[in-house]
Amino acid sequence: MTKLLEIRDLKKYYHDVNGETLAIDNISLDINENEFISIVGTSGCGKSTLLSILAGLENKSSGTINYLKEDLKIGYMLQNDSLFPWRNILDNCLIGLEINGKVSQDDKNKVINLLNKYGLGDFIYKYPRELSGGMKQRVALIRTLAINPDILLLDEPLSALDYQTRLSLSNDLHKIIKQEKKTAIMVTHDLGEPKY
Repeated sequence: MTKLLEIRDLKKYYHDVNGETLAIDNISLDINENEFISIVGTSGCGKSTLLSILAGLENKSSGTINYLKEDLKIGYMLQNDSLFPWRNILDNCLIGLEINGKVSQDDKNKVINLLNKYGLGDFIYKYPRELSGGMKQRVALIRTLAINPDILLLDEPLSALDYQTRLSLSNDLHKIIKQEKKTAIMVTHDLGEPKY
């Protein structure tokens, strides 16, 4: 199994006028290609902070993070679907590629194929307001997959959904990630969500 990421003795402190708060304390973890890892913990225990550090959005206080693949790409899916209401579903899925200046016809066709493959083909030119919560989260996942990341970071992707939709979509997310042969780290506070 090919190792993509090594985390050693990772710590994160936040500082404010009242002093110092330890958010992450000595996390060590290896992430291998095609693994689906779930990290479960209560709200406020540092799960999202860990993902933000791995995505380069926050700095660590100490420890090491070694990305073991050259030009490793990370896709970050947030709790909220964060779809732009004025863009149709296809255009929402292409936003990451547009930001990177890489929207070729091949890329566009791949995104359309993903939307068709995962039950959203009839909604390509619809707008987010026309989709259910579960469908919006599937669009958010496809938008994240569109940039072809090596590692997917999933920050409580099901937390905004009702229980029934959460159960159904958790299986969909796992199936899509496995079929697309992606490595994923998902954080959640819900012990009831399936762990893979």
